[in-house]
Amino acid sequence: MKSYFDGKKALVVINPIAGRNTAKSQLFDIADLFSVNGLETTVYTTRCKGDATAIVSRRGMDYDVLVIRGGDGTFNEVINGMMTMPPERRPLLGYIPAGSTNDLARTLQIPINSNHDAIDVILNGQPLWQDMGLFNAEVYWCYTASCGAFVDISYDTPQKLKNRWGRFAYFAQAPSAIRGIHPIRMQVKTAEGVETEGEFIFCAVSNSTSIAGTIKLDRSVVGLNDGRFELILVRYPHTASELATWLTRLAARKFNMDDNVRLLQTRRAEFLFEAPEPWTVDGEYAGLHAQAVVENVHNPVQVFRR
Repeated sequence: MKSYFDGKKALVVINPIAGRNTAKSQLFDIADLFSVNGLETTVYTTRCKGDATAIVSRRGMDYDVLVIRGGDGTFNEVINGMMTMPPERRPLLGYIPAGSTNDLARTLQIPINSNHDAIDVILNGQPLWQDMGLFNAEVYWCYTASCGAFVDISYDTPQKLKNRWGRFAYFAQAPSAIRGIHPIRMQVKTAEGVETEGEFIFCAVSNSTSIAGTIKLDRSVVGLNDGRFELILVRYPHTASELATWLTRLAARKFNMDDNVRLLQTRRAEFLFEAPEPWTVDGEYAGLHAQAVVENVHNPVQVFRR
């Protein structure tokens, strides 16, 4: 029986240090599974930060399918490479998750514990359009851009610790993060006319049902290709009791009970700070910014998912 993939070409980009460092031992199995299903497969392994972006920018247009084997950071690099291509030349995108938290894979409902099962999603799933984000007109992102308490845990946690413990490694960094909580004075404006200001400890713009493996959003709320993002705002607590209450609400997805833990939806959000604040994009450090604009890029790529 002729396969949909017969005669098509696949570029597989592998981050060999993502997750638990098993990529090299599994490389042949990954390539073989694609080859037996009719795909002419080329494999590249990344060597340093930014390598996936460079590979995809240089070679991506020569392929029908682009497959990522790595974590959310590798996915982010690939997307930034794809966005340099003309829209009509962008290949279909498949994902074999191998990171520490795999927020994006959980959102896409891609199995995270089996290469075979993840590849099955590519071979038998549906390529569906998906929104991406743009941060300060410079960097594209896949599932979240965030600022405030706890956002530096992901890039401050040593890679060896993440490889060994997975997402639980982040909790080892949490005590120092809690001690470092400080009020962030900022103004927020959305494209839909919502304006708010004051002292906050956390804000995130996301297109995901999972952020850092701990903040969860209902699938009924998150539309991956609806042209909107979810905006989470948590105000600064003045007592330990308030902090406990607001973090409990965040964990329990109890938003908008008052003005302290809010969930909004927007296609564009502007942030203005009294002093530059560190941002992360898909779990990677994105620099200090006194002003930030986060906007939706509607349906630039098609991703295989369940």
